[in-house]
Amino acid sequence: MSIGRRISRIVRANRTAAKEKPTDPIQTVEQAHRQQLDLVDQARRSVADLAANRHRLELLAGEARAELDQLERRAASAVNAGDDDAARAALRRSLAVTKRLETLTRQRDELDTQVRQLDSNLQRLETRVEDNGIRYQTLKARHGAAQAELGMQDALTGSGQAAAGAEAAARQAELEARRVQARAAAHDELSWTDPNSRRVEEAFEELEASSATERELDRLKNRHPRD
Repeated sequence: MSIGRRISRIVRANRTAAKEKPTDPIQTVEQAHRQQLDLVDQARRSVADLAANRHRLELLAGEARAELDQLERRAASAVNAGDDDAARAALRRSLAVTKRLETLTRQRDELDTQVRQLDSNLQRLETRVEDNGIRYQTLKARHGAAQAELGMQDALTGSGQAAAGAEAAARQAELEARRVQARAAAHDELSWTDPNSRRVEEAFEELEASSATERELDRLKNRHPRD
C-alpha cells in the first residue's frame, strides 16, 4: 500500500472515530504523531529497499563489465592465435553482455533517481514530523500546565471554603462554650440563694464540722494543758 493511500485511510478512520465519540484533543494529537512516526519508518524502509535494489544492480553491472573485459581479452588472444571462430564467439558473447550491461546501467540509473527523490521526500517528512513532535510536546506541556493550574485553583477554592467552614464552626463552638459557661455561672449563683440546695447544705455541714473540730480541740487542750 502506498503512503498516500495509507494517509487517506488514516484520515478517514480519524473522521469516523471523531463522529462516533468525543476524544481528548491531546490524545488525538498524540495518536496522529504516532501515525506520522509510523509513516516515517515506512518511508525509511522504502528508501532502504530501493537502495538495496540499486546496490544489487550495481553489483550485476560490475560483473558484466568484468565479463566484457575478459571477453575482449579472449577475442584478442584468439585473433593473435589465428582462431577466428573463437574470436567470433567471444565477440558475439561480448555483444550480449554489452546489451545486458546497458540494461543494468539504465535500471540502476532509474533506481538511483528514485532513491534520491525518495530520500529528499524522506528528509522533508522527517523535518515535518520533528516539527510536529515539538509542537505536540509544547501543546502537551501547555495542556499539563493548564490542568495543574486548574487543579491548583480548585484546591485553593476548596481550601478557602473548608477554612471558612472551619472558622464558622470554631465561632459557633466558642459561642456554645460561652453559653455553657454562662449557664454554669448562673447555676452557681442561684445555688447560694436556695437554702435547700445541696451546695448550701454542704457549706453548713462544713461549717458545723469546723465548729465541732474547734470544740474538740479546746476540750483536748483543757485536759492536757501545756507545762
